[in-house]
Amino acid sequence: FSVYRRIFSVIFLTNMVGVFFVFRNPAVQPVALNHLATWASANFLVCILIRQDFSVNFIFRSAWLIPWCVPLRIRRIAARAYNYGGIHSGTAVAGTMWFVAFTALTTRDFVLHRQYTLPVLVLTWLILVVLVIILLTAFPALRMRYHNTFELAHRFLGWISILLFWGQLLLLTMHTADSADIGSAFVRNPTFWMLAVITALLIYPWLRIRRWTFTPEQLSAHALRLHFTQPVHRFSAVTISSSPLREWHPFATFPSVDAATPGSSMVVSAAGDWTRQLVLNSQRPTRLWVRGVVKAGVLSLSCMFRRVIIVTTGSGIGPALSSMALAHRPAAQFCRLIWSTRDPLATYGAKLVAEVRAADPEALILDTTAMGRPDLVAVAWKMWRDSGAEAVFVLSNQAVTRKVVYGLEARGVPVFGPVFDS
Repeated sequence: FSVYRRIFSVIFLTNMVGVFFVFRNPAVQPVALNHLATWASANFLVCILIRQDFSVNFIFRSAWLIPWCVPLRIRRIAARAYNYGGIHSGTAVAGTMWFVAFTALTTRDFVLHRQYTLPVLVLTWLILVVLVIILLTAFPALRMRYHNTFELAHRFLGWISILLFWGQLLLLTMHTADSADIGSAFVRNPTFWMLAVITALLIYPWLRIRRWTFTPEQLSAHALRLHFTQPVHRFSAVTISSSPLREWHPFATFPSVDAATPGSSMVVSAAGDWTRQLVLNSQRPTRLWVRGVVKAGVLSLSCMFRRVIIVTTGSGIGPALSSMALAHRPAAQFCRLIWSTRDPLATYGAKLVAEVRAADPEALILDTTAMGRPDLVAVAWKMWRDSGAEAVFVLSNQAVTRKVVYGLEARGVPVFGPVFDS
């Protein structure tokens, strides 16, 4: 029962308390539609707020402030901060359930009492259909198999649902309030204010969209390094795109150690259609869109521990270097690296491998071309026992990350890795 699911469950149980109070005695006190709308909109507000870049940075940077003198048990609990996605999914599902109840009561009142107009009913059902489609495309199995569809559905159907919510709110207010009192009816309605904040949160990241120039360094036919000069906060990931309305891709940044190329860089591997095209067409400086605020990633939480091990594969070396770079990590921190990748020199180049060695002279670099795929659970377990590390961080593809995390957890190792919730 992971931390992510525990958070999801807490959110859901909190909403069940609300269900008890709203529906506790419907025969004596009929359920008010505005109460259902308030609960639904409050959940959707939290759902969107927790995904904002500034919210994520606040969560992570608050965790960074915990000093090493704090008991290890508390730091290990705080390092689970990256499971904030449980709040996002929990409130999304709960908000939709509240809206199901809202739709059911609206339909009942329309059929039995003709209490609402047909346009209100049609808009209500349209919103519900859109919300259900968003939830279905976010189901883990479908999301992983049709990731591009998931992203497009989340973005465009999310925008459509907000427009429909505004239309529904306007029609309901016009139906229930006097024509001379519509303005004050809006102001008194909590749903109006929450919908206004939701709209602002959706618009805000797009107000910060800009284009950066990236200088490519071809590492191999499989990997590319993009250099840029804009200043970024330590442990940051930059989200880039060549087509802002279609897809966005986050990449961890790490500082340059070469005085001739100041700034930072990121490693991109040909793992999908978009990244493959980027790697193949990298002969000249590239202009790419950057959106929102750069934000921290899971490996940034490694700074909470005095002695730590980072396990990664392939281009995960980029995020690893972001946390291991001498310019980023705490001066007194002991940090060891296990990097499993195919032919590291041929794939990522001597320069990048040298930077890895500079960050950790004793880094364990496993060449899968020469030795095959290693048992990373056994390798990490042995290093953890020998080094006396306080924590292990894992970053790879979903299958490897889950295998290593579960394998080490079963042996009692405090291990952390992304949960692939979005």
